[in-house]
Amino acid sequence: MQEGEAREIPKPQRAKQKQRSVALHDSAAVEKLQAIREAMPATTAHTYLNTGTFGPLPSCVIEAMRERLQAEWRQGRLGAEAQTSLLACYREARRRCAELLNASEDEIALTDNTGEGLNIIAFGLNWREGDEVITTNHEHISALAPLYQLRDRYGIGIRIADLGERGERAAEEEIAKLITPRTRLIVLSHVSFMTGARFDVSAVTALGRRHGLPVLVDGAQAAGAIAVDVQELEVDFYAFPMHKWLCGPDGTGGLYVRRTALAQVQPTYVGYYSLKHEQSGDWELHETAQRFELGGRQTAALVGQSRVLRWLAEEVGHHWLRERIASLNRYAADLLRDVPGVRLLTPQPGASGLLSFTFERAEPEAVVRRLAQEHNVLIRSIHERQALRLSTGFYNTEEELERVARILRTWS
Repeated sequence: MQEGEAREIPKPQRAKQKQRSVALHDSAAVEKLQAIREAMPATTAHTYLNTGTFGPLPSCVIEAMRERLQAEWRQGRLGAEAQTSLLACYREARRRCAELLNASEDEIALTDNTGEGLNIIAFGLNWREGDEVITTNHEHISALAPLYQLRDRYGIGIRIADLGERGERAAEEEIAKLITPRTRLIVLSHVSFMTGARFDVSAVTALGRRHGLPVLVDGAQAAGAIAVDVQELEVDFYAFPMHKWLCGPDGTGGLYVRRTALAQVQPTYVGYYSLKHEQSGDWELHETAQRFELGGRQTAALVGQSRVLRWLAEEVGHHWLRERIASLNRYAADLLRDVPGVRLLTPQPGASGLLSFTFERAEPEAVVRRLAQEHNVLIRSIHERQALRLSTGFYNTEEELERVARILRTWS
């Protein structure tokens, strides 16, 4: 406990803590959580509450990447056997991504990050001056930047649906107001990086189908934190990273392209992995989402990507981790409601792993710095809302959340 933290917790909050302890602290859950935290040493080196920026790496990822690099170091990267092994790593990464999203392997393109996937789709349409795209006021710059570039290059219009400060308004209703005969694409986040609001993607894709409009979803704050079933969502395009809630290596991610939507998008750039390699002498794009892959990637990183997806699915368990993320999120909201000066922005705690709030006692950046420097607590600020955001990962503990609330309560 840090200096200045030892103050008595109000009785209502003590009651909440006791109830939560009874609900979550059975011996099996404690042992499982302890094993997970031991496998992710960053979670014990800090009070790690910023998974929405970078998730902590589990040891299995490091081991898998090391083994791959050592094999390449010892045996080299040339020859038929090495090529077979390399292609198998790519296929396994696509397969694991497909399992995560309930997609088919041929609907997955490997990417470096969410932004690459968003760019692939945004620049893959045949834009004409005066065309329009609809997005929202809760989008990350990774989604907005390609749209701004399209505006500057081709003269398209960008229409912004106002989903409210907290993301409390129905996305499909606000987007529907902006559709015109010139609309060509709808772009929105599954979960708002600003407030943790979860938007009804299914309703938006249904709206898109009624108007013949494809929907591109930024899944950066959803994949790994909440269930993502692209078949149920009936989404056309879904981009996601590995380095956030999926706790994978930097420079890995995926893009889902619905098989029936493949023909709507043309690759902006192509390379070795985009093409079929047959002996006819002609060049031809793959008839799968692989056509959007340019060239070779860091194979060890792909191995790490596959390994963490396997670990999450088979050892941690997606149902368990999602339930824990949600319950910790609700608990954090309960704790912060009792802190003077705090106003929650997240419209429905537990709907995602993000919890955003304003704190009238200090500027957001000052809070982030002080928590890190004085208490070794890692959260982030959201300048678009002059707010703070913490992430409740499946590896976090109730005690960590209680400690953050206790620290904030002592500030004047």
